[in-house]
Amino acid sequence: MQILTDDVKDPQKTASFIFVKAAFLVVVVVLTFCFDGLKNNAYSKEPFQNTLIGNMSLEDVDDGLWDGPILFYKGNGTPFYLILVEKAFQKLHLYRYNGRYQLIKSYDCSTGEKPGKKQKENDEKTPEGIYFNVKSYRDSKITLFGDRAFELSYPDIFDHLEGKGGNGIFIHGTNQTIKPFATNGCVVLNIRDLADLDRRVPLKTTPVIIANHLPYRFEPPKKQLPEITGLFKQAMLPESYRSLNRRFRHIAVIGFQKRVVAVGEVKIKGSRNKLGFSRLYIYRPEKDLMVVLKREWSEE
Repeated sequence: MQILTDDVKDPQKTASFIFVKAAFLVVVVVLTFCFDGLKNNAYSKEPFQNTLIGNMSLEDVDDGLWDGPILFYKGNGTPFYLILVEKAFQKLHLYRYNGRYQLIKSYDCSTGEKPGKKQKENDEKTPEGIYFNVKSYRDSKITLFGDRAFELSYPDIFDHLEGKGGNGIFIHGTNQTIKPFATNGCVVLNIRDLADLDRRVPLKTTPVIIANHLPYRFEPPKKQLPEITGLFKQAMLPESYRSLNRRFRHIAVIGFQKRVVAVGEVKIKGSRNKLGFSRLYIYRPEKDLMVVLKREWSEE
């Protein structure tokens, strides 16, 4: 079994170039995730009805059930956190996973004034996908963003491949009353709620999944395939670290429609111990077919 890795250096490459390049690279990886016998449980407690929410109709919402959001997890007994933003109900949900899903808390939030997925600069839409906090601001002088703000990784490699543009998407606070569908594209919470979220979870390493409606199955995969762990361990590490003594603290694979991101935290042992964080961006054109597009690596 092989992983096809296309470590994209230039995020401005067009989708056609990426996929033409991939077509000439021998083979793609076929990963069989077995999710037999999963229950049809949408996580939202709000009723899913054919009503107007803001300027959108739920008739336009993809309400098919998706696997996940966690497709695979090996955490050595440590919990994994997820932030799920549900635009249709203007809710931000914090989940903990350690073999099963536990809803920690839900917060009222506000997202983009316009419905749909963000496409370009100033379209007043909130993007949809799997994102990460790339820069944190904790400064009482940031009056526009309350007292803290967390920049998200939009646009990522998936967004670039789909031709989506714009930037400057944050999770931030406000000391004003939260009004539904009232932002330029950011996810906005009351400053007290954002401080509470910041206290509960390490935002630097917590994935943020944003969608209009998130009807995940919220059941763990029936099988944890050990060969997947070995494949991702190799692909997640820069070549210079592959021969060194290291220990993975956790590996998680997160899915959102055709987008998949594998995240890992690894301790590199040597003369100077390092803690590394790796992300693999994987395109899933079919359920059992995955193509690795890019690796991101950072360390402390």
